[in-house]
Amino acid sequence: MRALLVTSVHQSDDPRIRERTLTALAGEFEVRYASRAPGPSRRGDHEWVELKGGRIRRWWGALRQMLRRDVDLVSLHDPELIPAALLARLIRRVPVVVDVHEDVPAQVRHKQWRLWFLRPPAAWVARFFLRLAERFCVMTLAEPGYRRIFRRDHPVFPNYPAARSLPDPAPDRGYLVYVGDITEPRGAVEMVEAVGAMEHPLPLRLVGRCRPRLARELEAVAAEWGVHLTLTGLLSHAEAMAEAASASAGISLLRDLPNYRDSLPTKVVEYLALGVPVVASDLPGTRAAVTGMEAVALVAPDDTEAAALALDAAAGELRQAAQEQAATVRESLVWPAAEVAALYLAAAARSS
Repeated sequence: MRALLVTSVHQSDDPRIRERTLTALAGEFEVRYASRAPGPSRRGDHEWVELKGGRIRRWWGALRQMLRRDVDLVSLHDPELIPAALLARLIRRVPVVVDVHEDVPAQVRHKQWRLWFLRPPAAWVARFFLRLAERFCVMTLAEPGYRRIFRRDHPVFPNYPAARSLPDPAPDRGYLVYVGDITEPRGAVEMVEAVGAMEHPLPLRLVGRCRPRLARELEAVAAEWGVHLTLTGLLSHAEAMAEAASASAGISLLRDLPNYRDSLPTKVVEYLALGVPVVASDLPGTRAAVTGMEAVALVAPDDTEAAALALDAAAGELRQAAQEQAATVRESLVWPAAEVAALYLAAAARSS
């Protein structure tokens, strides 16, 4: 059987798609992966197909891939592709699994690029299509909190690292790190200010995509606060994890927004599994996941002074505790690959 993983929006190296879902399916299916360029940095266990052009052209390209006669199952990772997937189901009866990465209606409501009066109808449209997909597709969720979007219960596959996907813990090289998309809602400015307010500031490396305008703003803030800032740009998952593994501490200062409130940032688990202590925003989803763990300091969102104090402590006192805890984290918070593969096999069997 051939499974098609398709995303027209996410980067090809998106860890949930490439490192977790694709790897889990590669043992049971022939996998074709359709995404935009550049392609995945690691090959060998799948066939990659480029979705070319702008967003609309990529949408049509995704539909064409779903309509191919040799595709037995579709793994969908963008809500905007739900209409294409429903059309493919109507024409070919191909089974579709929709993996919900985020609380999309909540995310749309705080998107900065949307005119404020368009946000409520856009959120309504997102919820409508997700619930429509619920009627005809198999749904999987990245977080338990996303269940509130739907009428029925659906399996939750937490966004934990896949087994053997992370490098070993590494020596402390004396810098702080953030891994992920670099945006204002994810606390980009607050991270630079918090590092600048530390008693013993360390260099800060921000690893991920960053818009040019925000990059210039962050460089200006860093200069004002005397922070040695490095913006690495987008790296492969392996390269990003290697950067994180040698850090004195990892940071995740999300703002208190609906899309983040009940979620556990993947980077928090990755930092801990690498033996790196974490300073993170004290939001319900994060707090529930890390309660009882050592080497985690939770601070109120937007409280840069508290974050600075926590970073001083984490970089000094908590790294050894994080190193000792890393093996336990890797064993307890791990991507459920066997359960994922079983769900996809069952979905394919029901439609055969």
